[in-house]
Parts: sequence; C-alpha cells; structure tokens
Amino acid sequence: MKQKFVFLCLSLCLISWAQAFSFGVPKDLIESAVAKKFPMEKYTITLDHPVLRFKKVIGKIEICGLWSEKITRATGEFCLDAQPLWNKGKGDIEIAKLNILKISAKDYGELPANISRTLNASVLSLLDGTSIYHVPDLVGQHLENIQIEESSLRLLF
Repeated sequence: MKQKFVFLCLSLCLISWAQAFSFGVPKDLIESAVAKKFPMEKYTITLDHPVLRFKKVIGKIEICGLWSEKITRATGEFCLDAQPLWNKGKGDIEIAKLNILKISAKDYGELPANISRTLNASVLSLLDGTSIYHVPDLVGQHLENIQIEESSLRLLF
C-alpha cells in the first residue's frame, strides 16, 4: 500500500513538472532586435525606421516604416503584417508570411495594387526569415506555440 502511495505521488509530481511552461518576450526587446536589422536595401529600394504593433486578435505583428528609392528619389510609408514562426535549427523566432497592408508615396498617396503585388513578390524577401528573438539555449529546441499578446510574445514550451 505504501509503495502504491509513493508511486502515485511521484507520478503526480512528474506530470506537473512535464506540463509546458511559458515566458513572455517584451515588445521592447523585439523592437530593438528588428531595429538592428534596418535599414534594409534591395533593388535600390531601402526600408527604414520600423515601428511594431502586436495584433493579438489576428496573431500577427504589424511593421510600419519608411521606404525610399534611389533612382527616382521617391519616398513614402509602408505597413505590412508578418507571422512569427519558430526556426528550430537556429533556436530563433523569425518573421515570415509577410504581406503589404499599405504602401504610399510622399507626393502620390497610396500606390496601386499592382505595385503592391510586385513589392510583395520581390522586396519583402528582404524581411522574410528575419530573426526577431533568439531563445536561450538552456530552454531547448521544442516550442509548442507562439502567442501574440498586446505588449509581448508568449512562448509556450
């Protein structure tokens, strides 16, 4: 009887320890990591001055900033959304599945949809796979889920 009780207690302890744990990564830390990646340039287009908004309802990160083009010297603003994804090989949280929400030129206003589609296909490859947080090695390589909160990313292991 005593052995069964000890076994039951040990089993309950192991089950409680085996449950997933989580921790939050503050928005400021993510913003700092993203800011270090800018300015980014491709095909004479430069993206700079990123500002992040965490969209809990849709589970995405919105990145807005400024763009400029060297040849025509055009400038404007952009907003895109991105999905945070786990890269197990690197132990990094990366942004992927980017989509332009809005792009405008300083003297023109919002750009036509065909330009947005072209930029989606080319320039956004600059940001795709950008690391926004490196998970400490002692945590391990198994991540169950990434939840976007109002002011943090919640990582569930």
